Amino acid sequence: MALTLRVNRPPRVLNRTFRICRAAGTRAPGPATPTETMSPTVQITYRDGKRQAIPIAGTEAIIGRDASCDVTLDDSITSRRHARLYRDPAGAYWIQDLRSKNGTIVNKRVITAPVRLHEGDQIEIGDCILSLSPMSRAAAEPVLVNDPNLEATVGAASAWGAQQKLELSQKRLQTLYDLNTRLTGRFDRNDLLGEVLDICIEAFRFERAGVAVWRGAPHPPEWIILRDARGGPPGELRISRSLVDDALHNARRGIRDAADAAVDPTASMVSYNIRSAMCVPMEYHQTVHGVLYGDRVTSTGGYTREDIDYFAALGRLGAMGLANAQLVEEIKARQQVELQLQWARQIQTNLFPAEPLAEGALAVDALNDPGQKVSGDYYDYFPRPDGLIAVVIADVCGKGAPAALLMANFQAAVQVTLAQEADLLRAAELLNRLVCRNVKDSRFITGIVGLLNPVQRTFTYVNAGHPPPVVWNGGGSAAPNPEADSALPFGIEPDFPYALNVVRLGQPGSLFMYTDGAPDAEDPRGDKFGDARLFEAIAAAASLPPGEMLVRTRRAISQFTRNHPLVDDITLLAVRLD
Repeated sequence: MALTLRVNRPPRVLNRTFRICRAAGTRAPGPATPTETMSPTVQITYRDGKRQAIPIAGTEAIIGRDASCDVTLDDSITSRRHARLYRDPAGAYWIQDLRSKNGTIVNKRVITAPVRLHEGDQIEIGDCILSLSPMSRAAAEPVLVNDPNLEATVGAASAWGAQQKLELSQKRLQTLYDLNTRLTGRFDRNDLLGEVLDICIEAFRFERAGVAVWRGAPHPPEWIILRDARGGPPGELRISRSLVDDALHNARRGIRDAADAAVDPTASMVSYNIRSAMCVPMEYHQTVHGVLYGDRVTSTGGYTREDIDYFAALGRLGAMGLANAQLVEEIKARQQVELQLQWARQIQTNLFPAEPLAEGALAVDALNDPGQKVSGDYYDYFPRPDGLIAVVIADVCGKGAPAALLMANFQAAVQVTLAQEADLLRAAELLNRLVCRNVKDSRFITGIVGLLNPVQRTFTYVNAGHPPPVVWNGGGSAAPNPEADSALPFGIEPDFPYALNVVRLGQPGSLFMYTDGAPDAEDPRGDKFGDARLFEAIAAAASLPPGEMLVRTRRAISQFTRNHPLVDDITLLAVRLD
């Protein structure tokens, strides 16, 4: 069986010109013929399984939610103008993020600069998955053809497994060392592999050669670069499928040499354009990342065991370079994500009250300790024109960036609703309907929304599925405020009838609220801090000013967890009324 590869990349020209061709001939003058470009189609898969195909006309297309975009996505979290798809003069397609709100992801990595697209790449925009098909005539999948004559006439085969050591001369070892130095610092995949392939062509006098990358079974290899030193019109490059499969699936290096075959090399061998061929895996850390292939179709002379060992060593260098290039891209992506999270955390911090609140005998303070870089918890307190103090604590279902985005939206709704609505019960019902209308994917928010009256020494609040406030009115204990039946969180039932609860503070009196990250904090053995320990810590610090009360309580949690990573965000809010 043979593998027929149609030309799938414009040849990369360095010091000489190569073309993919079928028939033997002299090297053609001038540059290689560029790949024939087709207009691709954007294949879109929505989260609900719906599919859509949009053909691309021209060299550029804007992707986004706005109806004016070339590719319009019916997706609420896609930005109006989200990304730009364009074709460069060589016919390659690129994707560029247009400073979208939620970013553009290619093959599970957030992109920060234009990224060249290859066949099979997955683009994630919002809740949609996009791909291009086909990207060019050359980018079509390799064609498998049944051709037993090719396998029968390629001649004697030799193969060596990965466990067998490489045997190289001192000169070739020095060449490998020099090549490794040349490859250091090259992190563009095609540039790196093109350099390796050119070295192979020069070292083994290949007339045809190619390099493929592989994502592992069941994916087929993707032939990135093909070379034909003979020139001639573009056509097909037919190679031994068994050699390629053996290298990919068994990590074995192999030779097929017509010079050793018991057949006439000038008959069927010449008709199939192969006299001698070698194929080796590009293997690094016991993972095959692709293959290197090379053959001769007009010149005689076979390859030796040292040749295949040297070829395999070059393949390992290529694989190592690929792994390093991928690692660099991952590091860049992580650094960019880390920077974005730092910005998000700074923005989020600015949404919290900048200073503790102190008015006469009243003092309010809070702290937020995110389990991740950004938090899904929220707290707020601010005076209203009627002399009451709005106090809010909330916990968004989920963690990380999605929860933080929902928290920011909830904060804006709280500021508008509690500042303008005199009726607390009506304000809570408005918040609930807003969350129900704007939140999808079964997300919800637990929280306490209340008004503190310093004159009457009361705290009137609505509890939406949140742990009740802990009250201390002097003495040595602190306990949760007794409440009626528990209520649903915000975002579940738009017409849920919430009820008012009231806390009466003594003189002095303290009020403490928290999110469930506090009792759920775990030690290295997995034991939780729990409600009992939390109430003891609150009682021990309840007579202190709010700021110190928070520090003491958070310290008690840290001493229990022994700095074990948080399983959830921790938010603590303290009110003191002397």
